[in-house]
Order: sequence, then structure tokens, then C-alpha cells
Amino acid sequence: MLAALFGCDDGGKPPEDDVPVDGKLDSFPSPTYHGDLPFSTAAVGRLTADEGFHTWTFQLSAPAQIHAFTSRVPHEKSIDTVLYLYKLGPNGWGPYVARNDDDGRNQWSSIDRDLETGQYRLLVKGHTRALRGKFNLTADCTGDGCAPPAGCLFGDTYNDIRENPLLAPAYSKVTSPVGLSDLDKQRVIIAVQQSSHTDVTTVEEAFERVDQHEFNFVRIYEPAGARTFTAIEYGAGDNSYGAIFYWDTTDLVSSIHDGDLEGCTVEPEVCLLGSSWNDLKTSPDFTTTSERVVTQASELTGIAAEQALAAIRVAYEDATDLADGLEHIDQSELNVITKRHTSGAIVDIFEYGAGDNSYGAVFNGGALTMAAEINDLDFYGCSLFE
Repeated sequence: MLAALFGCDDGGKPPEDDVPVDGKLDSFPSPTYHGDLPFSTAAVGRLTADEGFHTWTFQLSAPAQIHAFTSRVPHEKSIDTVLYLYKLGPNGWGPYVARNDDDGRNQWSSIDRDLETGQYRLLVKGHTRALRGKFNLTADCTGDGCAPPAGCLFGDTYNDIRENPLLAPAYSKVTSPVGLSDLDKQRVIIAVQQSSHTDVTTVEEAFERVDQHEFNFVRIYEPAGARTFTAIEYGAGDNSYGAIFYWDTTDLVSSIHDGDLEGCTVEPEVCLLGSSWNDLKTSPDFTTTSERVVTQASELTGIAAEQALAAIRVAYEDATDLADGLEHIDQSELNVITKRHTSGAIVDIFEYGAGDNSYGAVFNGGALTMAAEINDLDFYGCSLFE
């Protein structure tokens, strides 16, 4: 009864100061931010007259279980803490999603929560505004989301590409638009527009504007993901600028700004098919469900005929139809194979010889969606990942 009269909780403590009510005081303006909180590593904070709210952030790359708790710093006095958890939303941190005071049982707080992918913040304050002293904050993590996000495939800067163990880059220098394909001319213009030269509209203007009137072209192959990218880099006032494009397209996957890679949309991947046709043929994860050799266009109809022509055009772009394409390939023999992955994924493979080299394409089963091209045995443009 006395606890009710004096506003104390079940532990006989005075009421908590600065408690959020209907979102007010939440999420505590101007806290002291200490940066990212490594999992299972205690971080130390100190409550003072000027710094009464302390925050750390962590990120989950997938769902995970979090056990966050405060504890006593060795050789320091115990202080009564309150712990809050927030998730970053479209409008900022907003109201807390979990809170723990010790409810009078002890002076430390803990939160156990199953959390989804996202960015989170932990905030520690004193039970009362007058508390002073040090505390530890620890967050233990269990689950797939504890691993840090993969980040940009290429690294943080343009120079990272050269030493990146995930990549196989090939460099060349271009000093004139003469001989460039229409695609590369378009990409040069887009690359130059990533600097202050946003008004450039022709490839000739692009070469005039950049340092030494030259571009570095980098063909970037990701063996594990069986994907290819093209970086076009140049100097603008002795600073590095440019763009990275996906495969043989004008799709921008990252901009180079003063040497840094910005707006990167590509993370490392592992192609489900492997890196080459030989990988797929020998993979224990794939079972062959059908296999035949086609020599006449009449042997294929519908989707299969369209898949076959698209596969032949990987090596012979000018093939007018399936019959014409079959005349181009070695011995006019097209290997048509269907395989099933242990996950249940089905792929249709159309492979052939072109000058004694292996070419073709792999499609999602029964569809015209290409899962990868076969080019001299290697896979390119993989879209089916582990």
C-alpha cells in the first residue's frame, strides 16, 4: 500500500525518471552515441550530469536472437540502469520496441528478443536522473543474422578492386572513342556524368572533359558468382570518378566518386550452377533427368525451340532461326539436357561446340529466363544463386 501511495514499484524503488509516455521523450534527444556494438564484447559507458543517455547500434543481416544486458564494471560501484531497444524505421528510431528495468530484483537490466533483419539501437540510462557511474553493455547474438552484411562485392573504393580476392579484373586504357561499341559509348557518357560533368551528352565531349582524355576500362569477373561487370574510371581534377555496370548493359551498379564506391547494389554471390559447364556436369547436387542430342530443328518445338535458338545466339548472334543456327554449330549437334538440383530447382541446358569450344546457355526449367550463358566452358551472367 505504501508503494502505491508513494509511486514506488514492487522493489521499493522511486519511480523511473524520464519514462517515455505516448512517444514523448522517446527516443531521448541527443544521447551520447558510441558507434557499433560488437557482439559478445562488453562496451563501457559512464553516466554523468552531462551524459545521461548512452546508445550503441548493431545490425542484423538476417533474423537472429539477441540477449542484451548491462552489468557492473570491475572495481566500480553498481548503478541502477534501464535498457531500451529500438529498430530503425522509415521515419527514424521512433518509440522503443523493448524495455527492461530490473523491477527491484537487481540493479542491472536485460532484454531477450527474436529480431528480424534490420538496424537496431540499444540505449542505457539511469533509473533516476541523479545516478552517476560506469556500466557495461553486452549484446550476445545467436542465428544467421549475427554475421555482418556481405557489403559491396567490389569493396569500398575503386582501388580495392585490384586486390579483391573475390574478383578477377582485367585492365585496359582507352584514349579515343574510335573503335568503341555503341554500348561502351553510352557507358562512357554515363560514367562521365557521375562527376560534375553532368551536361555531357556525347562520347566526344566525354573524352574532352576528363584528365588526359583517357579512360580505364576494367572487365571484372566474379568466379564464384559467375558474373561479369565493367568499370569505367577516369580522372577529373586529379580525383577518381566513374561507374560500374552490370555485364553487357548500361545498368549502373555503383558510382565512383573521388575514389569511393557509392550506391553499390551488388553483394557477393555463389552461382548455384558452379563457375563452368564442367562444374555443373560433375556436381553431385544435380541429377540428370533427361538428355538427348538434337540435329534437326523439327525435333524441338515451343519454349524448347526458343531456348535452343537463344543458346545458339550466344556464339552466333546472326543465326536467323533454329535451322540456320544448327548449321552453324559443330557437327550440327545440340546437346539438350535437363537437370534437377537437390533444392528442387530445374534447369534446361543447351550446349554445343563452336570451333571446338563449348558454348550455350542454361535456362530456368521450362522458361526463357536464362540462368547463365556458357562461353568457352565458363558461365557468365548467372542469375541462379545459392
